Amino acid sequence: MATVTVLYPKGCKFDMDYYMSTHMPLVQKNWSQYGLKSWKVVNFGKEAEYCVQATLEFGSMDDFKKAGGSSEAGEVMGDIKNFCDAQPLLLSGDVQGTS
Repeated sequence: MATVTVLYPKGCKFDMDYYMSTHMPLVQKNWSQYGLKSWKVVNFGKEAEYCVQATLEFGSMDDFKKAGGSSEAGEVMGDIKNFCDAQPLLLSGDVQGTS
């Protein structure tokens, strides 16, 4: 199992309605074929260092690498400009434990 965390910085212009109704379904549609198992979105509010976090769970890091290198990745990444005026920070890694 691998986790990808996407963090959107404090102070950016962010359209949560678009993100939830359009972008995340786009992510699901395009990357489930590459091993995307689930995702969740957290809204931290305007005072936190990062305003929004998305966590994507893949079957493995290889699955994530395939998704990130796929032709569909261009559509997913190109959609960012439609809901946010900043580039997110991406962190990824292999899950070492869970409960």
